[in-house]
Amino acid sequence: MEPQITPNTFCTYTGSSNDFDTTIFFISGNPGLIGYYHPFLSLLAQNLAGDENENENENEAPSFQIYGCSLGGFQTLSPDEKRSASKQKQNQKQHLYSLEDQIGFVHGNLVALMRGNSDITSTGIDKGDSSSTSNSADVPRSVSTKRRKVIIIGHSVGAYIAMEILRRHREGVSMQSSNPEPDLDFDISATFDIIGAVMLFPTVKDIAHSPSGQKLTTLLSILPHFAIIVSFLARILTFILPSATLKSTIRFVMKNPPPHALDTTFEFLKSTGGVKQALHMAADEMRTITSDKWTDDVWGVAHTQEPLTRLFFYFGRNDHWVAEKTRDEIIALRGRSGSGNGDHDVGEWSGPKMSVCEEGLPHAFCLKHNDIMAQKVGRMIRDIVL
Repeated sequence: MEPQITPNTFCTYTGSSNDFDTTIFFISGNPGLIGYYHPFLSLLAQNLAGDENENENENEAPSFQIYGCSLGGFQTLSPDEKRSASKQKQNQKQHLYSLEDQIGFVHGNLVALMRGNSDITSTGIDKGDSSSTSNSADVPRSVSTKRRKVIIIGHSVGAYIAMEILRRHREGVSMQSSNPEPDLDFDISATFDIIGAVMLFPTVKDIAHSPSGQKLTTLLSILPHFAIIVSFLARILTFILPSATLKSTIRFVMKNPPPHALDTTFEFLKSTGGVKQALHMAADEMRTITSDKWTDDVWGVAHTQEPLTRLFFYFGRNDHWVAEKTRDEIIALRGRSGSGNGDHDVGEWSGPKMSVCEEGLPHAFCLKHNDIMAQKVGRMIRDIVL
């Protein structure tokens, strides 16, 4: 896949695009526009590329593909696509993605991306961008014998999606290993390992108990059609206000955000169904993200079947989307036991490494705190791969 930074896709490499060791697959929070994370992912790439530049032996330094795309229903349309969508509007109802739909969408993108990467390994040639959709029918299907490695980064609800993808991946690999005649359409999961995952400000349990979750739950109980009402009002506002005035309003409400956040929010509000999609998905999160539903093997506990996925959880303090009690319960029940001294012996890996931010970083770190977050995540990735 060619390096690119677009409103819907981010892809870059710390080395050659035809010769990299590990794919870092990023999953955004809600609203799921990858534009909010362009600076973070770019800074993360620079951070990891610095390791290669400092290493005298280039063969010893890991190289990475860093990839992310917008969640389903949040994609920004080109002018031609907007006109086409407007013509189809009368005959086609907008599809709203539930949380379950998003999990399937993201998993499909990961599978398609890795199928394309397997083709690069096999031929040494990138045959095109096959990862912009979960439909992988046109993706090259040659499969390399070299096993690819993947590290997932999930932010907010993206962490929940990441945990579900870990579960489905492990189940898929297990099914393929017991199937004497694997189907190529599904066998791609058996060609790569998810070796690690980094969960940032993760909303993986009891999101409705958080301060913002409680407020949203109350609003939904009073106004069952809250998403429709707010999206309608947003459409009126964006129709009435000139673009310059709308941007000034966004700048005021968001307290002077950086250009990437201002532009992405502007496109989000101007989109046909972005606001409705975000609120529809948020309401489904309140219903779905409740108790811990994953087994020890998904959590990366050492006594389960190999290979393990090394997990890092980075929680905020006073996070309005994660209740303090919920965070402390997760750390107590699932946090890594032992000294946590960074040993790389898989036999000593006994659950996720969990930490709580002491620098006061906000849940929406991608607005103004990308530099420090990229440094932190870079250290976590090094701990996974080295």
